[in-house]
Amino acid sequence: MSAVNDAQAADRLSRRQEWSRQIESWVRSNQEEAFRLASELVRIPSVNHPPKGNEGDYQRFFAEWMVDAGAIVDSYELSEVAGLTEHRAYMPGRDYENRPNVAGCFFGKGEGRSLLFSGHADTVYEGDEKWSHSPFSGTVADGKLYGRGSYDMKGGMAAALMAVKCLSDLGLPVAGKVYIESVVDEEHGGANGSLAARLRGPQADMAIIPEPSNLKLYPAHIGGGIWRAVFQGKSGIGFAGEELVSALEAALEFANMLRDFGAYRKQHMTVPHWWEGGRLPEVTLLTMFSGDINRLIQEKLPASGALTFWIEGFPGTTGEEIMSELQAFYDARRDQYPLLDKCWPEITPLIRYLEGSEMERSAKSDEFLKLVGKLGESVRQQAIPVEGSPFACDAFMFNLYSDTPALVLGPGGANAHAADEYMDLVSYTQLIQWYAEIIVDWCGVQGGEAHAAEG
Repeated sequence: MSAVNDAQAADRLSRRQEWSRQIESWVRSNQEEAFRLASELVRIPSVNHPPKGNEGDYQRFFAEWMVDAGAIVDSYELSEVAGLTEHRAYMPGRDYENRPNVAGCFFGKGEGRSLLFSGHADTVYEGDEKWSHSPFSGTVADGKLYGRGSYDMKGGMAAALMAVKCLSDLGLPVAGKVYIESVVDEEHGGANGSLAARLRGPQADMAIIPEPSNLKLYPAHIGGGIWRAVFQGKSGIGFAGEELVSALEAALEFANMLRDFGAYRKQHMTVPHWWEGGRLPEVTLLTMFSGDINRLIQEKLPASGALTFWIEGFPGTTGEEIMSELQAFYDARRDQYPLLDKCWPEITPLIRYLEGSEMERSAKSDEFLKLVGKLGESVRQQAIPVEGSPFACDAFMFNLYSDTPALVLGPGGANAHAADEYMDLVSYTQLIQWYAEIIVDWCGVQGGEAHAAEG
């Protein structure tokens, strides 16, 4: 019996190794098609302009591509999702006309575990900085794909599409269902598209979010929010000895306090193990305005001022707790910021607080994380870092508001949300192969149950 079992195990391993050779060969032979697909996605502008967005054309292209690839596709308006606006995680104030979510279902004719690739269709705007290549050109040059959204996160979504095409072209009978969904309105604190998808489905055993992780595994991610502080001083010139309060100087003092608060937090926060030795949550000043910006020469102290700022937090931290921390920090140091005693701002959130989250610890999640890491080591021929993400994303809609744990894994590149955003094409092709290998081992292949752990 032992000899029979050993022979069966050897046969399964041999078949599994052959599948890997076929996947690697297919990815190598179809690189140009993969580059064209990612480039085409970038060339379709899908910029988010809250409260509106122009994801419509992109979503229609995405749906048509999946239909042509043999998927069963569900394209729906967010207004069709029952219970969405009543959900406690819903953020009001957005307009979803012509902004559908799209989900495709591939494979799954036999028994097997399911896997969902979920990404956002929208990008931030192209900005007013100078680009080396037009932001919507999808230019491929020097091993990079340039353009708004190439790195965050159309490249990762193109990798998921190419991975299912690879397995389909190779004729591998994947047992479990593989879903690819493209949701709207993730940027600028949105995530209502992600919430709608969790309420409507698809539901899957595990999810991968192809945010740009630089081929690291992020089982957890930080949270973050944007607040606006508005200052009201007393304007004029003190000819009669009036006591004046410059809103501009108060705003500057508040900005200095934010810097001090950020440094204090890093020294005193409890750091979860995912972030030990890594990047800690930041406090970042975003904008500052004061006075009459339409006049070159000002004749008086500015009466009003405003600034916006971003503060991050680890999983389990709320936006309200962060504001309480900030207030307590100031209260303990009032003498260091005397202007703020006369001109404390009104602080309001500009977006929802994007909650930090992490995959639940369970046998299923641990198995998935181990499997994905082992396959990555095989594809990349190097150790794969597993750590906490340095950015906020919509994974919290999975980890906190659904039964599907989400792992962040996406391509390499640079300049997200900035000029000359690009995706590294070597990482992109490796990701296609990696995704295909994950599908094979997690979802299974009819008539062949070999897993990477057996190799």
